[in-house]
Amino acid sequence: MMRLMSVLTALALVGVLSLPATAAYHVSFDFETSWSGDYAPGWQNTDYRHGDPPIGRMMEQVSGGYLGGSAVKVYADSVPQSWMWWAAVNPIDVDSLAMVKQYNPWVKAMWYDEGADLDQVGQLYAVPSWVNPYISGSEDWTDVQYGGRIPGSTGPRDDYFYVAAGENSPGWVDTGIARTDGWHELKMQLLESDGRIHFYLDGVEVGASYRDDYIDLTGIGLMTQFAAPLSSWGDDKPYSMWDNFEYGSDVPEPASLIVWGLLGVLAVATGWRCRKGRAA
Repeated sequence: MMRLMSVLTALALVGVLSLPATAAYHVSFDFETSWSGDYAPGWQNTDYRHGDPPIGRMMEQVSGGYLGGSAVKVYADSVPQSWMWWAAVNPIDVDSLAMVKQYNPWVKAMWYDEGADLDQVGQLYAVPSWVNPYISGSEDWTDVQYGGRIPGSTGPRDDYFYVAAGENSPGWVDTGIARTDGWHELKMQLLESDGRIHFYLDGVEVGASYRDDYIDLTGIGLMTQFAAPLSSWGDDKPYSMWDNFEYGSDVPEPASLIVWGLLGVLAVATGWRCRKGRAA
């Protein structure tokens, strides 16, 4: 029995290892291909859990993207209530199973910072799954945002900020890094090692969430925030400009999963054989 299992497993391993390797989960949008309508292919307006959402739309730039080429502007087109100060869009087909904590999921994008003196900013955002229903015992506010400071808010606006909502949240956290005009890479990554979302600016870590109970990095997208009311902007709608939106994780290669599965079968068979021998 053992000899047969060993031979079968060895043959299977040879077959699996001969398959082409598959890279880790990775999806990217460079916005280089033109589109019609209000959203780039694979994108949509972001819902609002408490009612009708603000409406954002995506307008391609024919030039001015990161390292040349095209970029996208996320406009705040309309709001159902005058107090609302944001509009957001999100990719549609995110594989939630690949974005769980054990695979160290991440999301990043290039944001064009046009200056802290403007009443419009861009933010990379995520809304991870609920883990702690603390609001009236029914809702966990998990929104995470990273980028420019909310226009019209109190406090400094000259640095990059992030916020992780939740029970006992410290609110907006100042990275201490001054904002500068031009393209900057904003990145979030949920690390399996500590359960926190870490924030990176141009490849350098600038902080981490106070929460360490996240189980995934989902609900990701791009947001424009502006000084309300939107009606005061007239026809010159507020926007943020983006390029190279990417997300992914360290999901094991399919071939590796098959190998480990076969090794597991062999281990079970070996254990069964050994127990059978001792029982005899």
